[in-house]
Amino acid sequence: MGTELLATYAIPRRGDWRRRADEMAVGMTVGSWTDLPALEQERLAQFLGRVRRCEPISEDWAHVAIAYPAANLPPQLSSVLTVAFGKLSLDGAIRLVGLSLPDSWSEALPGPRHGAGGVRERLGIPQRPLLLSIFKSENGRTLPEFVEALRQQWAGGADLVKDDEIFFADRGAPLGDRVRAARDLAASLAARSGRPAPLYAANLTASGDRVVDQAARALAAGAEAFLVSPYAVGLDTLTALSRLEPHPILLAHPAFAGAFINAPGYGVAASVALGLLVRAAGADVGIFPSPYGSVALPRDDALAVGRALAGPDARHPALPAPAAGLHPGLVSRLVADFGLDVVINAGGAIHGHPGGTQAGARAFRAAIDRLSNPDGPVSPELLAAWEKWGEGSR
Repeated sequence: MGTELLATYAIPRRGDWRRRADEMAVGMTVGSWTDLPALEQERLAQFLGRVRRCEPISEDWAHVAIAYPAANLPPQLSSVLTVAFGKLSLDGAIRLVGLSLPDSWSEALPGPRHGAGGVRERLGIPQRPLLLSIFKSENGRTLPEFVEALRQQWAGGADLVKDDEIFFADRGAPLGDRVRAARDLAASLAARSGRPAPLYAANLTASGDRVVDQAARALAAGAEAFLVSPYAVGLDTLTALSRLEPHPILLAHPAFAGAFINAPGYGVAASVALGLLVRAAGADVGIFPSPYGSVALPRDDALAVGRALAGPDARHPALPAPAAGLHPGLVSRLVADFGLDVVINAGGAIHGHPGGTQAGARAFRAAIDRLSNPDGPVSPELLAAWEKWGEGSR
């Protein structure tokens, strides 16, 4: 709604649960109501939360939707979390399962600066699934080792390559040096293959407010994309990064989110935490556990995250990037579940290929391209381009 923050909760149907809903609406906005003098009620009425919906969803659980006036808080996601689920998250069994931000916040929180369309335009790939390869074993790597590993992934056909989110020990290959080396390698590969340059997403590792300065310096060195863990550095930090010029392409990693999305009846629904909130914060690509691996979301939850990232209500849809447990044999199932507007995010299956990293990336690209041409082999043109990329970067 235009002037309200609407939050939906799942609460147990125990005791007077409808009264609990009323107490939540009052407690998170004006503190108390019935004991206030009439003049105070008149003054505070504009700030009072309202229960918009209160209905059973099962024998044991109910959904409660509470509208918080937008005037109660500034248009920033840290305030949303504090008002909609700050103290409430400590109040026993309760789960935040839905959020709708005020329409009046669209300028302050415009969402992805690039989104699905912008990322595809930058890569020159209008329709097929995108392949995102993940660096592995990065800690302690030297710059020449970094360049060779990056070349192998790009030569195999990866559209994007990102650092591992745990890559902090980068003294042998500092961020600025990696960015400049990746920029030069990408330009060389693009010139030789005739295709748009691939993307490298660098992990931002500075603390506090320094991370924005770190990103600004990297942009000046030629960076185009960053990996960010918004539940480690803060959703508002992700928003601040999205405001940098030129706007970087931002990949949001779900690190730490498992602490509050996995317990039934508590915490925050994955679709809210890994979908709606990261998209609102400015992520262009949202990474989340796939429903296929050992670190997995339940299938319905993963599909809900994908819809929240790329849903029709999004002004600029973000690209969903289900991760963990993916291999080339799952590409068709992944596309059946998430559609063609998806990022296939793989690491171990690429680097662990018997033929090496380049062969692992090629196997994924072969599976992806087969979807576009199910009745024929992988095109000779694509194979030739792979060879050019591999030869041209040596």
